[in-house]
Order: sequence, then structure tokens, then C-alpha cells
Amino acid sequence: MRLLLVRHGQSLYQVRGTACTSDDPPLSALGIVQAMRLGQYLARYQRIDRIVSSPLRRAHQTATIAGEYLGLPVAIDEDVREFEDRLTMSPPLPRSPFEPAGATAITPERARFVERVRRALHRLIPDPDRDESLLLVAHGGTVSAFLHLLLGMPTARLWSANTAVHNLRWTGEFWVIRYLNRQDHLPRPLRSW
Repeated sequence: MRLLLVRHGQSLYQVRGTACTSDDPPLSALGIVQAMRLGQYLARYQRIDRIVSSPLRRAHQTATIAGEYLGLPVAIDEDVREFEDRLTMSPPLPRSPFEPAGATAITPERARFVERVRRALHRLIPDPDRDESLLLVAHGGTVSAFLHLLLGMPTARLWSANTAVHNLRWTGEFWVIRYLNRQDHLPRPLRSW
């Protein structure tokens, strides 16, 4: 199993902030270009067998645009949507930089979010030994939660850039990180966080 986790392209919320009136904002003009570049890059350099997306518009648009270049449909999974409450969704804090076990308690909201992502993980990857490449387009918090679960790093903080690719491979015994936050498909002026 090869798993490519991708955060959506830049959304209008990222451009307008609180002036954006939508709870489910679409991609910005830059986000559309980022998604196009992602699709071109993946079509050229990766074998993708399946695309799954969050139902939220910014992720679904990103996946659909990339899917056009890959010639693949996009399946929606409700459980890979972003968390609802930013204030209570942070992972627990580590005891120290060298002790990743959480010293702070996980909030009930965070526990429910992680459990939702865990359900999606088991449903989307029922057989990790299968020779398949899955492209999952979601959100920064969701991508981070997937990595926490797969790599056993519950306190790690990972900020994903827009359309950054995180590439993991199951060896039959453990997950190997091939790379994190790769943006080779975007020249510097098209990169955003």
C-alpha cells in the first residue's frame, strides 16, 4: 500500500479570513492553480489507483481537479472532513522534546475526532498489504491525525502546506515515510500555507 495524503489547495477563507462568509469555502484562484499543478505532477510521477476526498468543498475541488489529470473519479468519505473546533482540537503536549508521550490530557473533542479518522483509516485501507496507491485529499488537521495514527506519534504537530504531498508506504511490517510536505509541483510563488 502506498498512501499519499494531501491537504487541499488554498481556500477563500485563507485569503479573506473572517471576511469569508462561507462555512465551507471554495478554492481561491491560487488554490485552483495549485490543484491543477498537483494533478499534472501526480499524473506524471505517481501511480494512483484510487482518490478519496473530504466532503468539504475545498478538498473535494482539489481532488476533482487532480482526478481530471489522473482520469479517476473521486469518492467522498464523510469521516475525513476537518475538525469543527480549532480551540479544542490540538494534540496533547509532550512531556519534553524527547518524551513524546502526552503530558496533557486529550480533550473529548480531540478523542472523537481521532476516532472518526481511525474509522476512516480502517475503512479506506482494509488490507495494507494490497498493491495499491491511494490519494487522500483532506485537511491539515485530518492529515496530521492520519500521521499520528499511522506512525504512533500522538503529540507531533505537523503543519501541511496547501497541496503538499505526504507519501507513506506499508512494508508489510510498518509504515515508512518516503517524504512529508513535498511541494515539487509548485514553483515558490505558487506555494502557500
